[in-house]
Amino acid sequence: MTRLAALLFSVLILAGSAFAGPGHDHGDGGQGAEAPSAAAIPRLVSEGSDVELVAVAKDHTLTIYLDRIATNEPVDGATIELNGEGIPSAKAKALGDGVYEIEADWLHEPGAKALTFTVMAEGIADLLAGRLVVAEAAVEPPAQPFSWSSVLQRPEFWMFAVAIGLGGFFLAFAFRPLRLPPDDTPRVAATPEPATPEAPLARHLRQAAEIVLVALVLSASVPSRGWAHEGHDHGGDGAPAQAAGNTPGKLPTGEVFLPKPTQRLLKVRTAPAATDKAQPGSELVGTVIVDPAYEGRVQAPMEGQIELAGGGISFVGEKVAAGDVLALLAPAMPVFDRGSLQQLTAEVEGKLRIAEQKLARLTRISGDYIPQREIDDTKTEIESLREQKRVLEPKAAERLELKAPVSGIISVANVRAGQVVSARDTLFEIVDPKRLWIEAIGMMGADDGAVSSATAIDGQGHTIPLAYIGRAPTLRQQSLPMLFRVEDPHASLAIGATVRVLVQKGTPIEGIIVPDGAVVRSTNGLPQVWIKMAPETFEPRAVRTSPLDGGSVLVTDGLAKGDRVVVQGAELINQIR
Repeated sequence: MTRLAALLFSVLILAGSAFAGPGHDHGDGGQGAEAPSAAAIPRLVSEGSDVELVAVAKDHTLTIYLDRIATNEPVDGATIELNGEGIPSAKAKALGDGVYEIEADWLHEPGAKALTFTVMAEGIADLLAGRLVVAEAAVEPPAQPFSWSSVLQRPEFWMFAVAIGLGGFFLAFAFRPLRLPPDDTPRVAATPEPATPEAPLARHLRQAAEIVLVALVLSASVPSRGWAHEGHDHGGDGAPAQAAGNTPGKLPTGEVFLPKPTQRLLKVRTAPAATDKAQPGSELVGTVIVDPAYEGRVQAPMEGQIELAGGGISFVGEKVAAGDVLALLAPAMPVFDRGSLQQLTAEVEGKLRIAEQKLARLTRISGDYIPQREIDDTKTEIESLREQKRVLEPKAAERLELKAPVSGIISVANVRAGQVVSARDTLFEIVDPKRLWIEAIGMMGADDGAVSSATAIDGQGHTIPLAYIGRAPTLRQQSLPMLFRVEDPHASLAIGATVRVLVQKGTPIEGIIVPDGAVVRSTNGLPQVWIKMAPETFEPRAVRTSPLDGGSVLVTDGLAKGDRVVVQGAELINQIR
């Protein structure tokens, strides 16, 4: 019983404390006061005919953001005057980028304040009104004193007490000691004592009662804020907080709250949707090639060895003109052919000596004995043999000049000084980078006459206009290749690069034309645009699109006329979570 008294005394010492961790308030019936939120900043939103105004109050300063409704472009150089009931008139000071500021000492007074803003700017004269609600400062409620009556009125208290009592009663019987005589002890007859079967049961009942009493005291010592872990506040029916202040965030409805400071940082711009007609486009995969009329190759006409020309060997990237010498080729002769040439040369030299001797004899005995015709024939034979000897002389000093067939820039140079090349080896390739074509392959109809315009988009996103040339009559990759001429080549357009080709053809259809950057991908992979619903609220809208010219997209479904579509900064808004 001494241990029981000590335990009860310890429990009563801790009766005023709670088992809940820091920040765990289960609330008294959901009536607890909420802590003030740092995001709950007083703000006023008003829209006029041409401009929209957002006023944010912080300390004793009212910051005003003024933008155009149609384009979301900040309005600079405006004059803004503030008026209100019981509020002194004030003129806003311009800070730049459509931001204005008013010093207002009345912002510390809680309550709803009806404000009127007179806005004057170039081409703008508007009167904007709204209500600015300044909330009262939150006061921490006083701590509630501990009350036994409130504890005894709670049904969970009695349920917990009964559960502890039954558990203690069960444990008292389950773990009671067993007293058995040892096997090696001789049994000695003794005088029987009077049996008392009620004594063990009474002892167990007393132990169970002690456990139940401890459970009752322990349960009563736990106040109404018990057993919660860190971060668990079950008091009240709290609604999800909406995004406010100057922190962007995604609302439970899927919309995005984007405050004006963030809009200026991201340079968000909008444009009203307007219906128009345009030809639908098809996207093809194209490859940049060279105009065949301005491409040339230099091949080795025979086996030989490369030697330096007067200005050295040409290199990749060098500009050359048609007829320029790129390198020299020393012809190579096999050993067998060289022996045959030497034998033939010896025969020609022998015949030449015989002819010269014959001519000398005929000249000495000239006159009436030798006809002039025989002397002339001998001279002609000598000249022919000398020409044969000249042709058959060794070609050690002879070099072939490898010349450029067209003007342009050398794109391939597969030569080095002293290199031995074979016949038909490609040594140089020359192209004109200003004369480019694009070969596009895709699933399109065979009606070439319906192609009205075409545009290429390279890997860096540059838009390049194209002119349609024609279509190949032979299938390639289950389609007919189409050829386009590049009208204005971009510096980043490389030969052999893969580009996107947008071809417009067919009957014009009605839709809404938006910039290509306005269409983004949603989390499910479908295309969508962002619509400005309020000065600081944007809504995603799934759309159906058709490509046009690389810089614009035709929206055929999902938008309505007059919707304010985000045309700049949509990709950044799409990343807000």
